[in-house]
Order: sequence, then C-alpha cells, then structure tokens
Amino acid sequence: MAHLITRRRALVTTAAGMAAAAAPFGFAGGQQKTPVGMQLVLAADTSLSVVEERYRMQMDGYLEAFQSNKLLQAIRGLEPPSLAVMFVTWGTKPRVLVPWTLLSGKASVAAFCGHFAAQAASRPSSGIYTRIDNLMRFCITQFDQEYIGGRRVLDVSGDGGNSGGPASHAGLKRAKDALVASGVTINGLPILVVPPAFISPAQPPEGLDVYYREHVVGGVGRFMISSQGFEDFPRAILAKLVAEIA
Repeated sequence: MAHLITRRRALVTTAAGMAAAAAPFGFAGGQQKTPVGMQLVLAADTSLSVVEERYRMQMDGYLEAFQSNKLLQAIRGLEPPSLAVMFVTWGTKPRVLVPWTLLSGKASVAAFCGHFAAQAASRPSSGIYTRIDNLMRFCITQFDQEYIGGRRVLDVSGDGGNSGGPASHAGLKRAKDALVASGVTINGLPILVVPPAFISPAQPPEGLDVYYREHVVGGVGRFMISSQGFEDFPRAILAKLVAEIA
C-alpha cells in the first residue's frame, strides 16, 4: 500500500494539470468557484443485493471513517487544506445523498457527519441493479461545479459487476474512458462476499477484485482496496479514504 500511495503522490502534478485543462478557474452560473485541495465523489452500492444489514454496515463504516482523526489529518495535508465531497448512492441509477460539501476542519467535518447520518437513516431507493455505467455517466458532469482544483476522484464501492448484459458492459467501458479522459481518477472498493455469505446474482467468476481492476478503476494514480465481506467494510473504507486523500 505504501508503494501505491507514494506513486500516486508523484503523479499529483499530472492529475492537477489535466483537471485544470478540463475546467479552468472562473465563474459558473454567475458564481465564483472555490479552490480546493481535492474533489471526491463517494459512491456506495445500494442495489437489491445490499440488504438492510449490509446497508447499515456500509453507512456506519463511512460515518466512522469521517469521524477518524486520521482522515482529518489527511484533509489538513491537502493544498489548500480543504476537501470537497459529494456522497452518492447507486443501483440502477445514482442518487445524491449529500451534495457537494466543503470539509476543512473539525467543525465542518462534524456538520457533514451529522447531515450524512440524518440522510442515511432512511435507505434511499436507487433501483435493484448494479449499473456502474450509469453511475459513471452521471459523475462526468458533477465535478468542477461549485469547487475547482486539486485531484478529482470517483470512489466506487460495490458488491457486484455491471448488470445489464453485453450492451451495458460496452457502455461501462465508454463511460470509464470518458471520465478518465476528462482527468478524473476512478478508485475502487469491491466488497468480496465470501461463503457462507450469499449474494444473487453471483459475483464475477474471476473475482470481484479482478473485475474492478480490469473494468472499473482507471486514471492517474488509480488504486483499489478490497473489503472481505461487509463486516470488513469499516476497516477498508477508512484505509481507502486516508490513502485517497493523503
């Protein structure tokens, strides 16, 4: 993991250059954009296979991660020391759970956690399928709206491959390529469901981690951390967020 993080840091200048080329500083919709150290879209799977218990494990994991001092220290290490974050749930289609929010210190992180907990209390309806392609197409237009600058990252966590047959798989490649071409890095957190746990439809035969590595993650400094079942999600998401932001 240390090697991956070091390599990613070495590529930050390249990523920032791509982001600046795609969306220069200026005004959007009559409002000036705020410079930040990083723009991060967190996307959590809420498809049919994510039953209520699994949903709670994910949401509790995110909440614990954002309350960690390790994460706050990582945000303070950004330049400038601020993180713009959006939280999206996805299944057949994405849904914004928490819109773009600026995190720069304890007070803003605490406010974000309170809002996140309130919004996540009721499970959102995002459809039954795992349509990663729909998520990626949605995210193409989400960056550089209120905030600008820094690395732009989509963090995808999920428990299955892309649903919908051959056409949707071709669509996944096109959406991924479009995001990467715009300077967005796609990182992955595949949730590996291991026996005796059950999931339907079954995860890809080659392994969901392999599937994510070959079809989901992409862009400058991309990386992936797997969760060994939903029970392991709190550990995996904290490690992932700290590595992503640091």
